[in-house]
Amino acid sequence: MCLFGNKRKETDPDTVIIRAPGKNECGGTTETLDRKAPKEIDSHDVVLFNVESSLGGGVFTGDGDEEKIRYVNAFAAPSGTGTFVFYESSQELRRRGEPESRWAFIRENASRKLDELTTERGFVKANGHHSKTHGLPENFGGEVEIEYANGQKISFSDNQTPVISTEDAKAIDVLFKKLLDGEKVILPNIAYLTQIEFEEKRSDGGFTRACLTFNADGTGTNRKQAKYSDTGVFESEKPVDAETVKAIRNNIEKCGLLAWPALPESPYKFSGQKTLGFIFEDGTKIVVPNDRVTPDRINRGFFNIELEMTTKH
Repeated sequence: MCLFGNKRKETDPDTVIIRAPGKNECGGTTETLDRKAPKEIDSHDVVLFNVESSLGGGVFTGDGDEEKIRYVNAFAAPSGTGTFVFYESSQELRRRGEPESRWAFIRENASRKLDELTTERGFVKANGHHSKTHGLPENFGGEVEIEYANGQKISFSDNQTPVISTEDAKAIDVLFKKLLDGEKVILPNIAYLTQIEFEEKRSDGGFTRACLTFNADGTGTNRKQAKYSDTGVFESEKPVDAETVKAIRNNIEKCGLLAWPALPESPYKFSGQKTLGFIFEDGTKIVVPNDRVTPDRINRGFFNIELEMTTKH
């Protein structure tokens, strides 16, 4: 559907509009260039690396056709405790089918290796360039977002054309497979998880708290308290079937939730503060905020559990 009367406002004097749809025009392409985007990076300390792109005809990463990839999504967030690494690739364009994906929380701080890759591939040359063709059925290109500890960023995107070359994709594939095979940070075993605590604090003084206790027979019990604005506190207690408990455990593992505290905080502010607390048999507790920067493929991991504990049960 096209909305007419679209008015373009150049609110940032450093953003140059290279191309834009005409007034009342459906579709078209909006292309911009941020003149403030640096063409040289003064830091070597990468704190976030996020590259996602379709690859057109694809790229061979090995000797056989089975290793030809047409889509990559590489995410890494180095921190003081290690590096959260996520990588997926597919023989299909973009996200058709199920891309092969892996995540790991490795001991190595991969910041310098990510900087070396970024420098060697010359990603900074396209910094600040963004192009969006409206009305496409899917993203045929991709985006690059790389952030440094000194605040400098590399950011460019195009939803019509691949944003990285086949050689870039090969280099990313090699590095990320090596990183994923690195020594892992030891996280608590999901099998010994006994409780999950959810808490939301709202700006109006309201809150929602829930505690899901795992029972010996594989089921669970969810106890919830909620207060909205100036109302009283509502309480409930509901059983959770074994299938749902199993799905929650699988969600934690698949989305790497126990490693989320090491991820960078999102620059976007949320209306309420939300946390999940994972409690284990030995008393270990890992608290995960919902405001983390995550790869798209796993970013619903927090919400999936919140939904079960606050809405469905």
